Amino acid sequence: MKNMKNKKKLIFISIVAILIIAGAVFAYLGLQTGKNSPKTILKNPVAGLTDEEAVRLFDEKFVSYLLYAIDADSLHTPPLSSETPKIKFEIENEIFEAEIIEGRIIVKKAGSSDEDIIIKTSKIEAVKMLRDVNYVQESFKSGKSSVEITAGNAELFAKGYLTIYENIVEKV
Repeated sequence: MKNMKNKKKLIFISIVAILIIAGAVFAYLGLQTGKNSPKTILKNPVAGLTDEEAVRLFDEKFVSYLLYAIDADSLHTPPLSSETPKIKFEIENEIFEAEIIEGRIIVKKAGSSDEDIIIKTSKIEAVKMLRDVNYVQESFKSGKSSVEITAGNAELFAKGYLTIYENIVEKV
């Protein structure tokens, strides 16, 4: 009887140890995602354009460039999950959806109902941010742009949103 209790304890302790080790490995791998991937280099879509031209031509390329500028490509799918990071942009009367898959930012003109955050701004504010990435913080500080969080804190942390938060809000 005592031998059976000891076996059960040993099995229980072994299972707990395996789960702890597996959790630590997945957490470590999740934090490493994207650190060694090469940075995507894009041509700034507002280069050579007046503000009026940039507002008129505003499209997915503009949103993509802005997201790369605030390091959104560092977002990642959490371990043991298939939920990729998604950001919705409400820019005047247009809605853009960005999804980050393995360090690549894919932007479509569409609406999403499963975004993690919603960024609201105007085209002229977005153009100013594209001209000077340091203006991003000023735009949010002044209230000309805003972020609405729709996912839970644990999900945001697991996907790596802390970097984006620091780049657009915390430095304000």
